[in-house]
Amino acid sequence: MTALSRTPAAIRARSVAFYLLCVASTLPFLPLLVLIFAPVRVGWPVLRAYFSVQIWLLRVVCGQRVRVTGEENLPDGPCLMAARHESAWETLYLPWRFGNPAVMLKRELLDIPLVGNIARKLKYIPIDRSGDLETARASFDAANAEVAEGRRILIFPAGTRDPAGRDAMQSGVAVLYRQLGLPCVPVTHNSGDIWPHRSWLRRPGEVEIRILPPIPPGEKTRVFLEHLGAALGAANRPGAAGAGAPVATRGPVTPRA
Repeated sequence: MTALSRTPAAIRARSVAFYLLCVASTLPFLPLLVLIFAPVRVGWPVLRAYFSVQIWLLRVVCGQRVRVTGEENLPDGPCLMAARHESAWETLYLPWRFGNPAVMLKRELLDIPLVGNIARKLKYIPIDRSGDLETARASFDAANAEVAEGRRILIFPAGTRDPAGRDAMQSGVAVLYRQLGLPCVPVTHNSGDIWPHRSWLRRPGEVEIRILPPIPPGEKTRVFLEHLGAALGAANRPGAAGAGAPVATRGPVTPRA
């Protein structure tokens, strides 16, 4: 691919073109909104096709490429995928790439028209950050139900894209880890380089997604959070000095069928 200009004017022009083409490419899918009421096995392929168009536009128009390493670390069966959160990009790309996992998301997102309808249809799992015990238990029960159906669970354990807080692991991920009894696979990346926080610009460049060795089930909460925090922290982010060394686990992980 020919290198695209990185001047501010060129980035703004390509970003505007991307948004215009996003709107144009959405129009053919509007008649298919009726599939919101169809079973997931029917609706997901259509939604995945829509995601594919948007990812293609990001690559062709904005010059955004993706490289994935470490896929051998991802079990074939259910697991807890814990991903670094830097932008909305990963909420689009990770479900598209990794087989429609059940995503843990903020409850207020379910109130957004259409977005909430699609999230409910895909059985995404709302997280209530108020600290209410009953709603937390309902989220964990929903996650267990999806695991029983053979799905992976995807969570963003920092709970925010804000650079000021994206390296801090919320304790709820450790509770979920204990409840599920599954290996936890850290997924780090550098999407913020091409999709900056609170910016409408879509910059050219490469997102590197690194799937790290699983943390086996049964770790103590403190050890688990320290391990996950090191795996997803800024020092281990692609592009950081010294990043890329494997994060050791304390035992083998047997993928579940």
